Amino acid sequence: MAFLERIKDEFTIRYGGGKAATAVAHSLDREFGPKLKEQMRYCADHPEEISKLAKVKAQASEVKGVMMEYVEKVLDRGEKVELLLDKTENLRSQAQDFRQQATRIRRRMWLQNMKIKPIVLGIVVGLIVIIVLSIICGAFRCGGK
Repeated sequence: MAFLERIKDEFTIRYGGGKAATAVAHSLDREFGPKLKEQMRYCADHPEEISKLAKVKAQASEVKGVMMEYVEKVLDRGEKVELLLDKTENLRSQAQDFRQQATRIRRRMWLQNMKIKPIVLGIVVGLIVIIVLSIICGAFRCGGK
């Protein structure tokens, strides 16, 4: 696998501009063939380095996978935070509406209370006057008898 990776990298560097896409089959053999032999020889002569390289690439790939997972989680959290912010704004708006409505109802109830107080006070004063008059009349024997 390391050999193939090295060949792919070398080929991309050398022919990445578009020459590879338009080349006819086996037209690059003469030009790139010696490079293939050189890479084969290098991989056969340095297996420990190739093994280390493969381990490093595997670790890099694993780290990349973990980082992608973390990025997805962060983006997911960002969406959840946005949703939470929207809900918070909605609750704040509802609380403000509730507060205004409660203030209106409190004022209305206070006004009704103020209308009822004079009526109750008038009834109480009237009863007191009737009681006082009946006591006074009873003491002086009013009413013609």
